[in-house]
Amino acid sequence: MFAGTCRPTPSGRTSPTTSLLALLDLGMAGLDTAALREWLAGQHAAGLSRATLARRTACVRTFTAFAHRRGWLPDDPGLLLGSAKAARSLPAVLDQKQAQAVLDVPPQSSEPKELQDQAVMELLYATGVRVSELCALDVDDDQSRRSRQSRFK
Repeated sequence: MFAGTCRPTPSGRTSPTTSLLALLDLGMAGLDTAALREWLAGQHAAGLSRATLARRTACVRTFTAFAHRRGWLPDDPGLLLGSAKAARSLPAVLDQKQAQAVLDVPPQSSEPKELQDQAVMELLYATGVRVSELCALDVDDDQSRRSRQSRFK
């Protein structure tokens, strides 16, 4: 029924759906949540990245939804699959010496924009507020308070 529908990509790889159906050898009758999870575990064991696993899971979900709509599957086993989240790393930050070096650079001129940039950098470093919190500050807000607490953290 599906023979020849998916051609290898230019790099010689086949689509996730083709590799899934080749693994099953049972046709659509063997396509259930347990088989899908086993297939994904094999993909993970093969060393595929989390992003690739997430894409393949999305592909299989789309395929099983299509097969269910066409009446080839009595239910949609892809609905019960979890999704591998792509790894997200924290952004790099300056160490104390690097931050001090940035703050020690004198403004290029006495233009208000240069002085404002220097003040923003010092305020960010000294208070630890987020950029969004700094942007939300209004100069006209409650000038009588000597110290300010961030209301967002």
